[in-house]
Amino acid sequence: MAKSSKKHNKGKHLSYEERFTIEKMLRKGATYTQIALVLERGVSTISEEVKKNGGRERYTAKKAHNRAYFRQYRKKRECNQVALNGPLARYVEKKLRDGWSPEVISQRLAHEKRFPYASAKSIRKYIGRRHGLERFLFWNRVHKKSGPKRGHNIFLSDEGRKSITLRPETEGFGHWEGDFIVSKRSSWVLLVLVEKSTKYTQLRLLPHRENDSVNRAISACIGTMAKSLTLDNDIAFRKWRQLEELIDADVFFCHPFASWEKGLVENTNRWIRQFVPKKSDLADWTQENIHTIEDWLNHTPKVSLNGMTPYERMMETKNDTCVSSLEVSLPAF
Repeated sequence: MAKSSKKHNKGKHLSYEERFTIEKMLRKGATYTQIALVLERGVSTISEEVKKNGGRERYTAKKAHNRAYFRQYRKKRECNQVALNGPLARYVEKKLRDGWSPEVISQRLAHEKRFPYASAKSIRKYIGRRHGLERFLFWNRVHKKSGPKRGHNIFLSDEGRKSITLRPETEGFGHWEGDFIVSKRSSWVLLVLVEKSTKYTQLRLLPHRENDSVNRAISACIGTMAKSLTLDNDIAFRKWRQLEELIDADVFFCHPFASWEKGLVENTNRWIRQFVPKKSDLADWTQENIHTIEDWLNHTPKVSLNGMTPYERMMETKNDTCVSSLEVSLPAF
């Protein structure tokens, strides 16, 4: 039976015995192809091994094997970058308690350069080997699923409203998305406004969703820095024409039951819900509590901003000013 041409041991490192064979066959003038056939390895594997370790004339099995060992040692050391650096480990654990994800911590390390860089994979590996750190990850803090969606068909029937399909490219600072977090126990609501390019968030606690009050609150938040505002079909936005005059910008509306069309503010609501869970009564909250959440959102780095915080990016984009964010801990109420 003909010998199979399939290469064995594929994907595994060369052993010392294989390197010894390479050395002896090179001394006898064997080609890379001949060595590959004997070892049942790829020709490129043999070629790269020899070139990395001095070439045909200077290759020795012992030196090649030692170099390979130290390469693997350095890789493992880099994977444990967090565990091997005390200040870095303390920084990672503090930021996990502040509600940062491993990806955010990694991006911030690259941005600040205060500590040696560690990848998100390395940080997650560190978390997995330190009992108790997993509880600080988002999905372990927020494990409740949302309730059933409302199935009514009550929409605003104002034909003059601008559809989101008419919205121009939202480039540059000033394009906002808005939504509410509501309370089932009272009429109080939390108005959430997020700027698309910087992720900068504005929160306002309101006793009700009366149209004029909502318009005044939106105007107070973004009136001087709005180019467009995207909303859903909530009846609270019925007086959108007056709102356009107040903020001097166009107001666009999503399609019914298409909340993903303003996905940024919907995702922000998900983060806020870890502090304001469903069935909580917003009447029991104060604007100071809301400002605490707002500060955490705006002073926490984001992967989408390359490790910058929304506040830093907002100041850089809007005011052309480089600033550093505040040190804000994860709010606890």
